[in-house]
Amino acid sequence: MPVIFAANEEKDIKAIWVDSSLAKFSMVLKDEISRYGLSIEFGPAVSFFGKLLSGVDPVNLNPAKKLTSVQNYFFTHGDKDERMLVRHYHYFQKYVEENNISSDFWLAENSYHVDGMFKYPDLYAVKMKKFFEENLK
Repeated sequence: MPVIFAANEEKDIKAIWVDSSLAKFSMVLKDEISRYGLSIEFGPAVSFFGKLLSGVDPVNLNPAKKLTSVQNYFFTHGDKDERMLVRHYHYFQKYVEENNISSDFWLAENSYHVDGMFKYPDLYAVKMKKFFEENLK
């Protein structure tokens, strides 16, 4: 996620690799609250205390909204990710398609959070090398 925010500030960065990122804070908030069996009504309180403790309004943490049409992205995610649910990956897919943003995607099979690089190191390396070679000419 931080790489998306950094690249949004530095448009000269032409290739951005994104592994298992959240797409929108509201999605991850809902996921986390339900993971602990709490009602979504706790969401505003969690957001408030997050802002109070960190000085950052978590509602503004929406990486998908920071993607640009002048940069290239590669999104990878584990299909069994329980930390950052795969729906974030699918949200990115839909968002870039609707906004004509140059992106590639790889959903690593039988993989959990940032697991693709460990389960498939050779394939991960090949995909990464090809992506950066093509987008950093």
